[in-house]
Amino acid sequence: MKKKYVKRIGILGLLLTLVGCSAGKNKTNIEMIQGMMEQKNLKAQGYDRFRNTPNMMTPPEGTVPQGMKPYPYAGKPLDAEARLVNPYAHDSKRSLELGKQRYEIYCSVCHGVGGKGDGPVSSYMSLRPPSLLSDKVRGFKDGRIFHIITDGQGLMNSYATQVFKEEDRWAIVNYVRALQK
Repeated sequence: MKKKYVKRIGILGLLLTLVGCSAGKNKTNIEMIQGMMEQKNLKAQGYDRFRNTPNMMTPPEGTVPQGMKPYPYAGKPLDAEARLVNPYAHDSKRSLELGKQRYEIYCSVCHGVGGKGDGPVSSYMSLRPPSLLSDKVRGFKDGRIFHIITDGQGLMNSYATQVFKEEDRWAIVNYVRALQK
């Protein structure tokens, strides 16, 4: 007789446990923090069909992402040439090794390994990249070459997002100067 009661109490306990946890999928019985489960949110790449606008908003003018230093000479190549000075011009061996490595990764595809504008993809371009050994480029100051890498020029886009560190861009400038010798 005692076994029957123990069995019935066990079954009753199991049923109560199952009933107590039957709030359904992704729901709790008691919401401890109101609004936490059913909050309004937007998907960054989504579209709000009620407001008829994309969810991603344009940041306010003048805002800068954390850790980013704004480039003060954007669109001003002559100002960059006049004011930018190569801080790594005398750091020759390390800078040349780094510059060669970065140049071969990012620049040689268009400008060629020797800087003559004969890279593997240059033959497919409607307007071929200039030779970095020309008198015109030799006449540029280091700041101008740095500016072209950072801000782009003509059909060449900015490489500041690929060659993120300023030191690496200056190293490329140093390597271009070594190619010109």
